[in-house]
Amino acid sequence: MDLNNFDISAGETGVELTILDLDNKPTDIKIKVLSFHGKKGREVFMNAVKENKSAVQSTLEVMAGLTVGWSGISENGKELKFSPDEAKRIYETYPLIASQVERFAENARNFLKK
Repeated sequence: MDLNNFDISAGETGVELTILDLDNKPTDIKIKVLSFHGKKGREVFMNAVKENKSAVQSTLEVMAGLTVGWSGISENGKELKFSPDEAKRIYETYPLIASQVERFAENARNFLKK
């Protein structure tokens, strides 16, 4: 088997995830995420572990660290600009979004080089 079948280098620059609503239908929310399995993902994880925070806080830190941008996110009619702190707040406040981002970032298949 050719090793290129294991190339997840797309995870180093990020891949866009479309957030699904409660009916599993695509929304306008697009979140660009780095792979948990990539070099940057491992670095973000190790930094969160070193900070010795609770498991929940560490998970939020990792997810915010893996998020590199978004579009289509608004709250109370106001568009939200991306920042790592805002990503952390969104993931803490809206666990349905957080769980989709977490599953996406953990799945290496999402980052295979095409």
